[in-house]
This record gives sequence, C-alpha cells and structure tokens, in this order.
Amino acid sequence: MPTENMGICIHGVSVALGNFALHDIHLDVNDGEYFVLLGSSGVGKTVLLETIAGIYQPKRGSIWLKGQDITNLPLKNRNVGIVYQDYVLFPHLNVEQNIGFGLASKKHNNLVQDMAHLLGIDHLLTQKPDTLSGGEQQRVALARTLITSPKALLLDEPLSSLDTITKKKLRSELKRIHQLTGVTIIHVTHNFEEAYTLGDRVGIMSEGRIVQVGEPNDVFRKPKSDYVASFLGIDNLFKGTATQFGDIIDINVDDVHIYSTDSKTGDVSISIRSEDILVSVKQLESSALNSLRGNIIDVVDKGVVEELVVDVGIPLMAIITRISFEEMRLEKNMSVYLTFKASAVNVF
Repeated sequence: MPTENMGICIHGVSVALGNFALHDIHLDVNDGEYFVLLGSSGVGKTVLLETIAGIYQPKRGSIWLKGQDITNLPLKNRNVGIVYQDYVLFPHLNVEQNIGFGLASKKHNNLVQDMAHLLGIDHLLTQKPDTLSGGEQQRVALARTLITSPKALLLDEPLSSLDTITKKKLRSELKRIHQLTGVTIIHVTHNFEEAYTLGDRVGIMSEGRIVQVGEPNDVFRKPKSDYVASFLGIDNLFKGTATQFGDIIDINVDDVHIYSTDSKTGDVSISIRSEDILVSVKQLESSALNSLRGNIIDVVDKGVVEELVVDVGIPLMAIITRISFEEMRLEKNMSVYLTFKASAVNVF
C-alpha cells in the first residue's frame, strides 16, 4: 500500500473511451517530484491526467495520492489541480476574481495578493482576461489552481500555445514555483526541451501505454525501444547481431562492425546520438573503439551547426559546428573518419 510520503501512485489503471483506451498503466511519482510525460498527439496523455483528476473512472486499477486511495472519489474531493493549455478563465471576472474563485471563504484578499505576487501578476488584478497576453493568462490559471493548495498539480501542455520567448520565461517560472511550493507535478507535453529542463524524471507514452520512465538524461541517451528512439528523433538507429567479446560486444550491422560496452547479444537494435560522433579528416589517436572511414553523402546547413551524413557502409549522421566544418573544408564526396566511444552506442 502506498504511504503518505509517496506522491501519485497509479497501479494497473485501464480506461476505455470509445475507440481509445489506456492499458495497464503503472506509474509512481514521488512526493514533490516534477514528472514530465512525453508523447505525440493522441497517445493518451490528457486522458491519463483527467483520470487522475477524476474526470474519467478507471475500468481497472487504482490511483493513490499521498497514501490515500482516490480511485472512486469525485473530482471535487480529490484535492488535485489541473491546468489546461487554453487556460479556461472566466471572461466576465477580473484577474483577482478568477484567482480567488476556488476559495470557499470570501475573505481571501491576502491569499489572492500573495499568490498573484508569487506568479508576478499582482499588477494585473483589476484587468479582465481578454486584456492579457497568453503568458499572463497562463499565470492567472496557475495562480487560481495553486491557491487551493492542491496535493498534486496536473499541467496539460501548459506552454504549447505560447511564443518562444514567453515559453522560456514560463519554463523558468514553473521551475521556481515548484521549488517554492514543493507540490507534486505531472506535466504533459510533446516538447523535448520542456522535458529536459523541467523534469526530475520523464515518461514516454505510446498508444495508451507508458513505455519508458527514467531521468531525462537516461531516457534521451538510452532509449529502450525502436519507438522511443524514433520518437526522440535519434537519427542513427539500426538493427544488427551482437556477439560478446570480453567486456564489449561487436554488433554486425550490414557487415559494419560497431562496438559497445553493453552486454546484450543476439538480434539487437542500436542507437547512436549524432552529437556523440567526432568527425575528422585524419584518423584520430583515441581510446574510442569505434573509428570508421566513409564518404560524405549529404550536408545540411543548420546555421551554427552542420549535419553530415557519412556512408561508412551504413549511413551515419554526425553534427559538427560550422566553424569546424569550415576549418576542415568539408564538402560532399569527401572522405572523413567518424570516431565514437563504445559507451555511446545504446543497445536494446
């Protein structure tokens, strides 16, 4: 049984909604943790949030919040706050009235002032929502939810409709608010930068299932399936056969031999992040086990960096700075060496 020092515990939850379903969701979010749930549109992220909030009832399984079974509690009794991407503010109320709407007591001026100050919107209290920017409206929605002191805060794509500069500011605000309040947060997004900068841990969803959970660096660098690697945009993704040799394995990918410190053998998939590959015109003197020679078959200018596709028997993508690209005078059809560590080869 989950204890009070746990945040949100989801055990074997399944939900059926017409043609869509959540399948046997298991997820433990620690008390005070900022957990980011990643996935493309339609995989069930919002449905999972709304099931935690009490909008949908599980067909099977249980949901616990700080040691209390809330599976069958109505939404109003769960003490869970949810903030949507479209803010859902009351247009006829001003900012102060919107923030204080969820408070039972009418004597809430100090609470509203304090919360508005925390969110940096105390100068907007008399304004109506339609006079505010998107970032200001999102702050009001957050303040209205946080003022009720929820045990957990659920954020559904909270930054998706904002411009790039406002997104960056609000990311910093969310991080600061989390540090100040210590509230348990589940933040749904499809944005990798949000996941990496905000999440203590991240989870990847696919077709109504959570397919991988871990710290951001582990998930982004070591995907455990073809789906996760593809979703995360890893360009170097191959299938091969791995054979153990002492402390390393030799993966044969279309007769190209790639070495890894992993211990998996047999039929495997591998992923190599393009930024982990060094490009040189001469073979490097390095302890890295993987050094492959090939010809540049494509160059894509990305501004400050260049993406190279090099045919070494298989097409490997590498990223280098534009300065390095120009210093080495690289161009298509030129022969180069690609060097990368065995530890950079993720095997699954």
